[in-house]
Amino acid sequence: MTDLTRSSPYPSARWMCWLVLVAGLCLMGAAQARSIEAKPMPYELPSWFKSSFLDIPQDARDAGQAGKQLMIFFHLEDCPFCANLLKDNFTSGPNKAALQKRFDVIAINVRGDLPVQWLDGQSLTEKELAKKLNVFATPVVMVISPQGKVTRTIQGYKAPEAFFKALGLGQ
Repeated sequence: MTDLTRSSPYPSARWMCWLVLVAGLCLMGAAQARSIEAKPMPYELPSWFKSSFLDIPQDARDAGQAGKQLMIFFHLEDCPFCANLLKDNFTSGPNKAALQKRFDVIAINVRGDLPVQWLDGQSLTEKELAKKLNVFATPVVMVISPQGKVTRTIQGYKAPEAFFKALGLGQ
């Protein structure tokens, strides 16, 4: 009599079908992720952004003396979300004039090596400051009062209306 309960050293047809199905689904998911992957997008910072020695407490005071607040734009070169935030809010669109009127804007490259004097008096490189402030994705916009307090932090791309609202300016 033959033992029918003995397992074969070869996988069953049903098991092989499941394996092929799961592998196919994994490959389809990987292909879809690649098709929506963000691609590098070069951009230039607006010419009206403030040139700075990156002494943030002094920059905040200077902005206050001009009747403005300081805005720090944390960015990464070729970041498509940074490029679109700049294009839609800072270089054109309905917010550009209001932003120029209300803010001195300074750009900080999250991988940069320029020295920055932060609000607590600590001197760090741009990338060290980004790490200290937990800026792990770009863009990030921080608004700093003339008294040197961070009053708002906005992470990621925002369309013009949403960006203006996030700044507390509403439309």
